[in-house]
Amino acid sequence: MKKISLIIYLSLLTGCSLFEGQEPLPLYTLKSETSHSNHDLNVPLAIDLPVSEESLNTQRIAVTPSPYQRDYLADGQWPDRLPKIVQGALLENLSQRWGAAHLSRVSDGLLATYMLQLEIQDFSVHPLEKECVEVHMKVLFKIVNFNARSVLAAHTFSQKTRISSFTMIGIVEAFNKGFHDLVEQASPWMEETFLKESSLNARNHKLGGKSR
Repeated sequence: MKKISLIIYLSLLTGCSLFEGQEPLPLYTLKSETSHSNHDLNVPLAIDLPVSEESLNTQRIAVTPSPYQRDYLADGQWPDRLPKIVQGALLENLSQRWGAAHLSRVSDGLLATYMLQLEIQDFSVHPLEKECVEVHMKVLFKIVNFNARSVLAAHTFSQKTRISSFTMIGIVEAFNKGFHDLVEQASPWMEETFLKESSLNARNHKLGGKSR
């Protein structure tokens, strides 16, 4: 039964649906689970629109059958291009975690001290051996100091989430869980970066005051 299910599932990865061209594909969204932190963000942070390779910069939900091949699911897609979906979900997650007062999108044009840049390197379904299918995510996070025009820190975070059922709901649930877990990895790293920067600025300000 597992082999038959896997064969049926893989047959959906051709990017060609029975209903394609007859009706719009169902839309599936990326939503952030509730996230909390003991840290408050007290400096303005603007989230830039993530960048990605062309094969991921699409509404289609990507599949990576092999390291040198990219395909798409035939029976559903994101409501917008993936970078916008990731930006919106990340903004929602961090707003829950830190509060929305100091968070914005770069496109909003608001004054910000720091900018968060993302490079989406993988965000796709991976059919693996032994009847296993996973969602793989790999995203580079980069924190930029707007005023100094310098990169404070950069780190790549990865997450692999097993798909519990070979259905669109099961696949999208894996994407949502994987993204939440990935942000849970990245958030403490960002908080530590801001804390170090704040401590450094306070020390420099103190030293500057003594030299006067």
